[in-house]
Amino acid sequence: MVLWLFAASAASATGNMRAVVFIDGDFQLQSVPKPEPHAGQVRIKVRAASVNPVDWKETSRAVPGTRLIPGRDLSGVIDAVGDAAGPWKVGQAVIAIATGGSYAQYAIAAVNAVAAKPKRLSFDEAAGIPVAGETAWRALVTIANVQPGQRVLIHGGAGGVGSSAVQIAKARGAYVIATASPSHYGLLRSLGADQLVDYHSVRFEETLQDIDVVLNTVDADTGARSIAVVRPGGILVSVVGAAPDAQCEAAKIRCAVTGHATGEMLGSLSGLADEGKFRVHIDERFPLAEAAKALELNHQGHTGGKIILEVSR
Repeated sequence: MVLWLFAASAASATGNMRAVVFIDGDFQLQSVPKPEPHAGQVRIKVRAASVNPVDWKETSRAVPGTRLIPGRDLSGVIDAVGDAAGPWKVGQAVIAIATGGSYAQYAIAAVNAVAAKPKRLSFDEAAGIPVAGETAWRALVTIANVQPGQRVLIHGGAGGVGSSAVQIAKARGAYVIATASPSHYGLLRSLGADQLVDYHSVRFEETLQDIDVVLNTVDADTGARSIAVVRPGGILVSVVGAAPDAQCEAAKIRCAVTGHATGEMLGSLSGLADEGKFRVHIDERFPLAEAAKALELNHQGHTGGKIILEVSR
């Protein structure tokens, strides 16, 4: 992937901003008009954005002629509000899920997809919360309703969703097991994991059993293999597609998928972070101009925690 750098001076023109624009397979840093908030929206001056698999998946599916600004996660400061902005005011530091892309100096978000930035976290760290954090919250709280003392298995524990899930499950009093590469064991122990399984050398279904909740962030094969380790009456939740219904029914377990993050649960995650029970580990930082490199690294799938784009200061 190639990122073409357009004249930076153009972005300083009144009403313009710098943004990464995906056009026919290329990522270009361009000067484009600032978006304007409509009713029920705010505009945020972006301090940082994080990279998620959904970002590169969106561009990989784009038809010829598509022009879009990638990205959903962001942290920043509100600089304009539309009508019916509710409690949000200019000058508030926030995290949000963007409408129309976050790889830019300014982004739009719906008022119900915005939450106060955790005071304990930097803007870079806070930018890593929205999509991954809410996906994990939906899986473990909304769907599985994890309870104290339950045994929770998280596949892909070092990834964005996985590392969020480890902390959420731990905060709810669960015994947390995570599959990961040994290179990420230190990170996962620091996040609260009680037991770690090296997926390179161990078939988890041969060593684990009677699990109350499994969260699959890896692939369909991992989901199918997980059915055998869930106790009858337990639940398997997936962010990578549904497990086979017939096998779930035969095992007498409930199987579910998380759905898309909307931003409506960001307040709960922000609160958890301010209680000191949730943090974001940053694996790599890139300037906005190197968004293509950041996306490629995320696509490789070996990072621990989040990849962050530093947009402004």
